This record gives sequence, C-alpha cells and structure tokens, in this order.
Amino acid sequence: MKHSINRKGLGKYLPSALGIVIAAGFLPVDDASAQVDLDDKNSRNNSITPVNSASQSLFARTSILWNNPQWQAFKMLWRKLDEVTSIDTDHAPILLNAEDAGRFRNELDVAFRELKEVSEEIGIDSVELALLENLTFNRFDFLYYGSTLTLTRMALPPVSEQTDNLLPQIEARIDTVIKLRESGLITSKEMVRAFGNMTSCIDTYCVLEVLNRSLIYTSPAWLTRWPEDVPEIQVAFDSIRTASLIRIEKDGEVYEGQYQETFDAFKRIENALHRTIPRLPALNDLLLDLELI
Repeated sequence: MKHSINRKGLGKYLPSALGIVIAAGFLPVDDASAQVDLDDKNSRNNSITPVNSASQSLFARTSILWNNPQWQAFKMLWRKLDEVTSIDTDHAPILLNAEDAGRFRNELDVAFRELKEVSEEIGIDSVELALLENLTFNRFDFLYYGSTLTLTRMALPPVSEQTDNLLPQIEARIDTVIKLRESGLITSKEMVRAFGNMTSCIDTYCVLEVLNRSLIYTSPAWLTRWPEDVPEIQVAFDSIRTASLIRIEKDGEVYEGQYQETFDAFKRIENALHRTIPRLPALNDLLLDLELI
C-alpha cells in the first residue's frame, strides 16, 4: 500500500539545506562505505562508455533541478503517481474514474513537452528524458489499468513478460523508499540500500524495455529470456549475436543477404544498448531527486 503524501504545492518539499546534504553525499553519517556500493553498481552498469553529462556532479545537476519550475512541476506529478495504491499481484486493474485518469495523463503529457523544451538548459540528455518518460507512462498504465499483456492477441517475445513483471517490483521498491523517507530515515544505511535496490530494478527495466522495442519477429533474439542484471544482459546479447552469425556462416543453404540482414538487426540493438546503458547513472541522479530530495 502506498503512503499518502497529500502535497498541495512546492512548499511541501524538503528544505534546500537538507537537500544539499543529501545531494552532496547521500551517505549515512555512520557508514560512508554505503556510497561505495552504489558507486560500484553504477560503474558496473556503465561498462560500455563513460557518461559525459552536461552537469558533471550530482550536486550541480540537483541544484539546477531545484531551480527549474518545469522539473518541479513534473516532480509533483511523479510524487502524485507514488501515492497511487499498488494493484494486487493478479494485476487486477484499479477502479478509477476514467475522467480523472485521463486528466492525469494529460498533465504528464504537458509536463514532458515542457521538460523537452528546457532539457538542454537543465542538463538532461535526450536519452535520459526518453527513459524517464517511458518509465513514467508505463508506471501510470500499470497502476491505473494493470497488465496490458492479456489484452493483445499478438505473439510477444518473453522480454515483454519480463518487463511487465518488473513493474510491480519497481512499485514495491518505491513503496519501501517512501516508507523510509517518511520515517525520517533518509540518511540511514537502510535507505541507501533501499534506494540502490530501486534504481537497480529500474536500470534492468529500462534496458529490457530497449530490447523489447528493438527486437523484430525474425530476430534470432526474439525468443530469448534475458538475465535481470544489466551487465549480464550485455554478455547474453554478445553471446547470442556471435552464435547466430556463426550459425548462418556455416549454413550453406541460406538465401543471399541473410547474414547481412541478421548482422544489421543485431547492430540496431547494439546501438540502442550503447545509447542507453551509459545514461543509467545519470537517470539514477534524477530518481534520487524525485524520491529523496
């Protein structure tokens, strides 16, 4: 069950002084080693290419976000989404007034249009913003309408089921962060661990969503059930690509151009992963601001 926050305006946010403490270190004062765990997770998830963000430090990024009205307006909607009661384990839809749901979706649409207009100004990369937008709207659909997999007649790859199953896990981990935050444990080791668990789950979700959108029915990776750890997903992808191309090379009956078509299909997925994975630490910075500051 979500905890009701009942914010009516920006004045309900944490004071900037406390926000500075959190953004500057996000450390439990009695255990600085907890930050090392998060840094290690980020470095593993960022194994492809180093992030070169317009705002190099978490403090710099967060300071800009504090002073941006478009981001703060979106933050209020994100926190409002946090307040929605989680649906049950059977993915039964919530009974919600359709008009209210439609109004909320429209507010999210407006918020992201406005964020895109100022994204360069506030140092949010287009990939980060796209990941956040996809996550937000998928959270909205899950919380208000439940699983959509049962509504389609199309054959879906296993990764679609994986991403659908990750959404309730994400909501449960957000619930834990909310509970600790409202209990005043925001700088505790327990909170650092809970936040790390939340972002780790979201990182996996984002990468699997990229795969889900990149796969085509004829792809050799279509039937793959992927690991639920970002570095392992990359390893699995490399293995499947290598095995598929070797198999085609050894098959003397393939039609002309099949190797190139398969190579190009894997290249599109690889490019999508290379755009996405290095941005995950920066996305985590945004999530820290949304959930803790």
